[in-house]
Amino acid sequence: MGFSLSVLAKFFKFGLQPNVITFSTLINGFVLHNQVPQAARIFTKMLQAGAGHSKPTVFTFSTLIKGFCKMGNNSAAIQLLRKMEERGCEPNIVSYNTIIDSLFKDRQIDEAFNLFSEMITRGIAPTAVTYNSLIQGVCNIGQWKQATRLLNEMVSKGIFPDVGTFNILVHTFCKEGMVVEAKSVVQTMIQRHIEPTVVTYNSLMDGYCWRGEMDEAKEVFDLMISKASMVDVWSCNILINGYCKGKKIDKAYKIFKEMHRMELVPDSITYTTLIDGFCKTGRIQEAEKLFSQMQGCCELPNVQTYAVLLDGLCNNQQLSTAIELLREMEANKVELNILVYTVVIEGLCKAGKIESARDLFCGLSSKGVQPDVRTYTIMIHGLCHHGLIFEAEKLLREMGGKGCSPYGCTYNTIIRGFINNNETSWATKIFQEMLERGFSADASTMELIVELLSKDTVDPGLLALLKDSS
Repeated sequence: MGFSLSVLAKFFKFGLQPNVITFSTLINGFVLHNQVPQAARIFTKMLQAGAGHSKPTVFTFSTLIKGFCKMGNNSAAIQLLRKMEERGCEPNIVSYNTIIDSLFKDRQIDEAFNLFSEMITRGIAPTAVTYNSLIQGVCNIGQWKQATRLLNEMVSKGIFPDVGTFNILVHTFCKEGMVVEAKSVVQTMIQRHIEPTVVTYNSLMDGYCWRGEMDEAKEVFDLMISKASMVDVWSCNILINGYCKGKKIDKAYKIFKEMHRMELVPDSITYTTLIDGFCKTGRIQEAEKLFSQMQGCCELPNVQTYAVLLDGLCNNQQLSTAIELLREMEANKVELNILVYTVVIEGLCKAGKIESARDLFCGLSSKGVQPDVRTYTIMIHGLCHHGLIFEAEKLLREMGGKGCSPYGCTYNTIIRGFINNNETSWATKIFQEMLERGFSADASTMELIVELLSKDTVDPGLLALLKDSS
């Protein structure tokens, strides 16, 4: 983009006048590079120039509308749509489709349908792209009848569903666990001579994986292989993840090794999923070996990969190795987030090393990292487990001051801590606070309270609160 602006400067140097194509190309470039404010500045200059060869066209307006929608600024996009009308530039189907799609993505359903109605009133005929946005939008909020109505309306207008329409339906059915219905849609596609794409099959395979139906998922995978180069890295990632979730790590690793034969390069998701699978099945050495292999293949581990390996080390009684890895990450200036530190803090708490956990927790701010509600809850649980209940209560109070409000799990954790340490009056006070904030006791807390009731040692205030909350 810097070079393109240099070329624009040459226009003026040589006495040439940029026209609408020049400016529209620049605006499109800035939008493509997510530099929408710069695109808007050029557009403003075009408007200020008034009539002539640099007057914005429907393409110019639509390009900037796309930019605002990419930013999630739907109101600015709609304002620009109105400005088109003021300037005598008629919006087209692209202008409307872009905003309608963006509104649905932001779940502004009513606004999207209002704009759709306005478009129809203006005599602009919807396309398959328009209806795909509408169907995707209502599917996202589970309005199946509305999706069916739109599909029928689409066909009645002579707009036949394309591969995008069918892919939306397959993906949505699979996401809802309705794989039989999704498979039926794929069969309909084939009957209509619409060739399913890699997206179609990936969605179907993902649906089977989430249901744990790995044989069916593998059948889809094999079908994709038979269709020649239809399998991509994401296809392999879906199947590997499915096998890992089902504790079938050897089958997952087999797919990983087959990727090389298919000339597919594993990405960070592939490695992270497999490392997590090895860790969760207690095969920590193989996880570490794969981690080293990942680095050797120049696929740099991301924060998620580190968090997965650290969690595996902590859960497989290799805490010293986890601490060593964390120090190595800090020394190598790896950009760490709270997730990584939370994993190690939890590992230290579980191993009974509460002092080390506390030191790491207290040093977070000096590292430029702020604990989140999960970090606080884990630390509070660790303190309570070691009888440091009043220190835990102090941490609860600190949360509010740090702009991190406790949630239900935090309250239940500390209430159980006080009960287990025979401080039922304090438990009662926090229980009341929890109720006032709109949270309720979970199953574990209620189990402890029932146990107190059976021993007739429950605090009268706590008993009164229980009656009121019920």
